[in-house]
Amino acid sequence: MEKKGILIVDDDKVLLEIARDALTREGYSVITSDQSLGTSQRVAKIKPHLIVMDVSMPGLGGDRICKILKESNINKEMKILLYSSKGQDQLKKLAAEAGADDFLTKSSNSQELVEKVNSLLKNP
Repeated sequence: MEKKGILIVDDDKVLLEIARDALTREGYSVITSDQSLGTSQRVAKIKPHLIVMDVSMPGLGGDRICKILKESNINKEMKILLYSSKGQDQLKKLAAEAGADDFLTKSSNSQELVEKVNSLLKNP
């Protein structure tokens, strides 16, 4: 069975590593990037099943990239999970406006991230 691919985009290298390790242990094929610029090109090249993207990134924010990707239809099956240290209500609003499939606060632990990802990708 083919591993589902996940692209994680976050400028916080520690959180990037924690998320990568947790999702790799869960059996996903994980690619990471600490830069938001170039995300559209990476998505077109690697065709991930899911993107986990930080909202507050230097350059272009994750919510803006999400909106661009959703409007461009690069991959209609791809899911996008936005995450941020912003408050839950603010993040929920940003995720809805950007067309994200779900959201998660950064105060959540790695198990909550795994549960959200499994739910989005329909893994038990």
